[in-house]
Amino acid sequence: MVGKLSPCGVLRWLCIGWMASKLGTMPWKPMGYGNIAGRASGVRDESGFTLVELLLALFLFAIIAGVVFAAFAAVASGVERGRQSMELYRVGRAALLRMAQELEAALPPPEGSTSGFQGKKTSGGTGQDRIEFLTIPYRRYADRIPSHELCRVAYAVAESQQGRTALFREEDCSGDQDERRERATRLELTDLAVSLELTYFDAERDYDEWPPVRSTDQTLPCRVRIVLILRDAQQYERAFITTVALPMRGACEDERTRRTQTSSR
Repeated sequence: MVGKLSPCGVLRWLCIGWMASKLGTMPWKPMGYGNIAGRASGVRDESGFTLVELLLALFLFAIIAGVVFAAFAAVASGVERGRQSMELYRVGRAALLRMAQELEAALPPPEGSTSGFQGKKTSGGTGQDRIEFLTIPYRRYADRIPSHELCRVAYAVAESQQGRTALFREEDCSGDQDERRERATRLELTDLAVSLELTYFDAERDYDEWPPVRSTDQTLPCRVRIVLILRDAQQYERAFITTVALPMRGACEDERTRRTQTSSR
C-alpha cells in the first residue's frame, strides 16, 4: 500500500503526522463558551517566536559579536605594535653599540699611509653618511683573521638589493689598498635603517665631514656623534643617538684645558 503512494501522497501523510504530533504535545485548556478570543490569544502566545523577535535577536547578536571582535582586534594590534617597538629598540641598540665599540677603538693610520679616518657626507643631505676608520674589530665574522690584526671598517646606509635602505658594515683586513675593494666583506646589519648622520668634533668646533677641508693631516677627531634612525613596518621612526670619544686622539682634553686656562687669565 505504501509502495503505491505517489510523492504527493507521501508528503500529505508526513504533514498529517507532523500536525498530529504537534496536537499531541500541545497543552489543552477546558473549553469555555464566551471565551473564544482569550483561548485564541493563549494558543498564539505559546506557538513560538515571532519574526520580529527573531530579527531583534539576530540584531543584538550582531552587535555583541562586533564589539567582541573589535576588542580582540584592538588587543591584537596593540600586542603587534608592542612587539615591533621592542624589536626596533633591540636592533637599534645592538647596531649603535657595535658602531660605538669599534669607533672607540679607532687608530690613526701608520706612517706613510693615506687610508686614514674618513667621514663623508652624501650630496643633498639625505642622511646616508659614510664613515671609514682603522680599528680592531670587536667581533669577527671570519675566524681565520687573527684577533690582533688591524682592519679597516666602514659603516654606511645605502639601498639594498631589494630596493630598501639598510645599514651596511664593511670590513677589510688585507692592508693593501688595491686589494681592499676585492677582499672587503660587506654585511647588511638591518634593513630597518633609513638614516645615518655623523658629526665630527675636534678641540674647537664640529664638522660635517672628516678630515675638515682646511686640514691636510690624518689625525683622528676628538669625538663623533652618531644619529641612527630606524623605521618599523608601521612607518614608526625612532632615533638612536650617542657620542663616542676617541681615546687615541689623545690631545683633545689638553687643548681644551689650555684654552680654558688662557681665557681665564
